[in-house]
Amino acid sequence: MKRKALFFLAIFFILIIPTQAFAVDFSITNTKIDAYLLENGDTNVVEVHDYSFEGKFNGITREIIPKKGAKITEFRADEDGEPLRVEKEGHLYKVHRKGKNEHIKVKIQYTIKKGLEKNADMTEFYWPFFDNRNESSYENMTITIHPPKSTDDVIAFGYDKAFHKEVFKEDGIVQYNLGYVPANENGDIRIAYDSGLFTAMKLDSNSNIKESLLHQKEALEVKAAKFKEGQKKASSFGMIALPVMLALFSGLLLMEYIRSKRLNALVHQKVQKEQLLVPQQKMSIPATIMHTGALTSESVTAALLDLVRKGNVDQVADDEFRLVNRNVEHHHEEIVIEWLFDDMGKDGRFCTEHLNEYIDKEKNLPKYYQRFESWRKAVKKEIDNFGISENKRVVKGIFASLAFLVLPIMIIFMNYDFYFWMIITVILFIFGVSMAIFYRPLSFECRMIKREWNDFLIRLNDIKSSEWQKVSRDTRMRAIIYESGMSSKSRIESQSNLQPWQSEIGGADQSLLMYCLFTGPILTSGFNSADEKYRKLQAASNSDSSVSTGSGGGIGGGGGGSGAF
Repeated sequence: MKRKALFFLAIFFILIIPTQAFAVDFSITNTKIDAYLLENGDTNVVEVHDYSFEGKFNGITREIIPKKGAKITEFRADEDGEPLRVEKEGHLYKVHRKGKNEHIKVKIQYTIKKGLEKNADMTEFYWPFFDNRNESSYENMTITIHPPKSTDDVIAFGYDKAFHKEVFKEDGIVQYNLGYVPANENGDIRIAYDSGLFTAMKLDSNSNIKESLLHQKEALEVKAAKFKEGQKKASSFGMIALPVMLALFSGLLLMEYIRSKRLNALVHQKVQKEQLLVPQQKMSIPATIMHTGALTSESVTAALLDLVRKGNVDQVADDEFRLVNRNVEHHHEEIVIEWLFDDMGKDGRFCTEHLNEYIDKEKNLPKYYQRFESWRKAVKKEIDNFGISENKRVVKGIFASLAFLVLPIMIIFMNYDFYFWMIITVILFIFGVSMAIFYRPLSFECRMIKREWNDFLIRLNDIKSSEWQKVSRDTRMRAIIYESGMSSKSRIESQSNLQPWQSEIGGADQSLLMYCLFTGPILTSGFNSADEKYRKLQAASNSDSSVSTGSGGGIGGGGGGSGAF
């Protein structure tokens, strides 16, 4: 039984560990490819690859995907004249050669059948030795094409990474010095020789292609020249446009920052001038808690106690409550009443026993969470209706305008390969759009509320009993309810563990200690338990993964690349 368990465990880890974890660490330091064009239309290819390995390896790979109509035959490999075992999987050839921490040189040879196209005047070799499916970089690549016989009638050019890399040698030999070739790049080569060199090859077409090839080569040259000229103009434009856009964004941000600092200073000045013991109630206590912090299990306790303060609910025991009046001021208060007294309570009463019975049934936990979310959204709606944010249509409009001014600049940089500048403009564009959509600075009144209540919590333990006696019982209750709703953990405390502010407020009104020492902690403990049970219910989650495939970018669907295993 243990062996079976270990077996399935091993299979599990093999399936979940990414393939990259088993990848071989290597680099292809040098690649030399020689293609010998034969009179009969075949092409004998000799490739020499220098690999540098770190760690263990089993061999190298070469993927050769022939273009449409062509075929690869007689593939073989050796090292210093010693043949190596080759395993073929579709278009992928695995050359077996085990080792560890080595630098090896592997020679690969194969023949391309029907890789040439013979026309009336010229025969062309149009071939992708690699394409954008290649997953490995070549640090230094050279491709040399050898004609069947010596000639000076040759047309040669390349595409993408092979563009402008051709060098004409003696006897019609053409060498492409590609140098560093990154992974996932195309680089087709195209060479044409006089068809008289291919006497043993059948004619594929009676048309003449020399003028067409020269025209295509010229078109590439013209396109490259235009691109280079465009790069110069884009560079000159970018050196002006980018600093200007950065200055505009920075200037607008600085203006908003200075304005925000001034508002905060005015808020601080007003709070210091008023010096209220407990801030006035401008929003409901749950909304105030959410605005200055976050709604948690403690906040549900505060919401219930606030209904007691307002007279909608009577407290008949430490943890038992009776509904008196459903007519409330806010929609979120209706939700609390329905949630606690209708969903969980019985006969218009609610206590922790009802809560525990309700959450002990697993089927009730999702409904509990839904009620909490509905309550949270209703509280947020009160805050939104209060006018939490300033109307910044002009500023947001300017940010949107700047973002759309950046867009054409970003496209120009992308088209002319100025990738660093392009990244900067992308960041500016995203930032501008985000500010246009999401920028909502707090209004003066909401800054006041946040500052007043934050200051209240800071100086709470410094308030003396004599000061508490000067304010109404309703004010003292608001202070207790707000503090209990802002707690970051369950407040299950004994009477001997009184905080300074609780002792002082108890000295002014002994009856209020019940909320601090019994009612609040007991209720919060129950609501925390409900949250914990719901989190455990939702703990397990599954994720899906998808795999996509694509075609290659080489001529005629051909291409390939190199690797190791």
